[in-house]
Amino acid sequence: MRYQTKREINYDLINDLYMGWFNERDPFVQRKRKEDIKERISPYELLMYSIRYSAPFEAFRNIFSLDDLFTTLEEMKKQGEDIRPLTNQPLVMRGIEDIQYLNECAKKGISSEIGEFEIKFQGSNIFEYGDVKGIGKTFTYACVNFLDLELIDKMLNKPKDYKGIPVIITIDNIGQLPIEKLENIEHFFDIAGIRIVEKARESYTHQGEQRPLNLKAYRQIMKVVNDEIISKLYVNENVDKLLLDYQLATQIFDKLANRIEYDFVAAEKSRFSDESVNASGLVGLLTGKSICKGYSEIFRNVLSCVGVESRVIDGELMSGSQHSWNQVKLGNTWFNADITFARNQILKGEASGDLFMSDMVFFEKRKPITFEKGKEVNGKSIETTVIIGGHKTAFGVPHKCETYITPYITSDLINRIRQYDEEYKKHGKSENYKGPIPYVGSSIEKMRSSTKEIETPAHSEY
Repeated sequence: MRYQTKREINYDLINDLYMGWFNERDPFVQRKRKEDIKERISPYELLMYSIRYSAPFEAFRNIFSLDDLFTTLEEMKKQGEDIRPLTNQPLVMRGIEDIQYLNECAKKGISSEIGEFEIKFQGSNIFEYGDVKGIGKTFTYACVNFLDLELIDKMLNKPKDYKGIPVIITIDNIGQLPIEKLENIEHFFDIAGIRIVEKARESYTHQGEQRPLNLKAYRQIMKVVNDEIISKLYVNENVDKLLLDYQLATQIFDKLANRIEYDFVAAEKSRFSDESVNASGLVGLLTGKSICKGYSEIFRNVLSCVGVESRVIDGELMSGSQHSWNQVKLGNTWFNADITFARNQILKGEASGDLFMSDMVFFEKRKPITFEKGKEVNGKSIETTVIIGGHKTAFGVPHKCETYITPYITSDLINRIRQYDEEYKKHGKSENYKGPIPYVGSSIEKMRSSTKEIETPAHSEY
């Protein structure tokens, strides 16, 4: 290897050559440019150039091989340079050739410093072509990044021991990965964490989603969801799917509003700070604090556990600030819902113009409006004047929400569901009891857990 000191490196020349290769669109010419770089620039020189940037090995790996990288680092070590700041960086494996080279490293051995690389694998090729246990012992910080749950399910169709290199599982929502399923996967894989990403979402923010939850945090979150929320839900079995979804969603709104307060401190922080990231994800279920993105992520994920579809919508308010809310599907109808805006009204049991709203009223300037003036339900006037609007732009492609549920109806239901537990304890064992029953253990829960559609007769009660 041609070795030079940092003072002798012509970074301008390297940049001209590399950017010429990088910007070339003709494959034949690009190969010629790559050969030219290899002839004129040593691996050491290109590595020194490469580590100046946020992805410290990207430029180097585009020209030279993984073998070249390790050989260059070993030579640097022999020359007395400290290579540990480099080997502490993440290094993404790019294909089968890299995996096969790591197999060789596992057999012949490498220096302890090289073994400190944070080797990152993507996809399942490592389990097919790699010596998983050997590589795992050689590179103690190796990890399989973001292995989709669907892919894991396919691999488990032919179960074998995949342990040796930890994996981070990617799921769409926590409803896909109950604790029982997680424990089964642990029999075959070493699991480093769980990453939750809404696949249908088009967003450029994704605060909190990219940081995986460790297993301890995931189990704690699932315990809260199961013990403090799902196990305390009630349903009427004689209602259609729209009213059933409405009943469940409203109870979850109420429980989240009472459990999690708005985190004003995190809201003022940079969106990449630890405080903001934690308040933007499911950790709010443990801390009891969240911001708009956290509320909407938590609501979406808890709904997934009871078979109600929801999306997080990232957008802007009329004020111009960024904001997140939900769209929720009740039956076959989509509604806008903003738990951040509605929380104070939910806590008071008052009507809110931010729950189950249509696009027409949701994307308006903030203003008071009266719903259903003069209309009565069960002898009661449902006239309600509430504040609506305040949302300006939704990023991505949200569903159309063409109808709304009268705010009075929702506030009346919120006040009623707070009595469900007491009502069931008093009268649930009566033969004539037809009121709400616990969701857990109900025929509805069993049908939803088996992914079947609920076919129940339409009914006007809730």
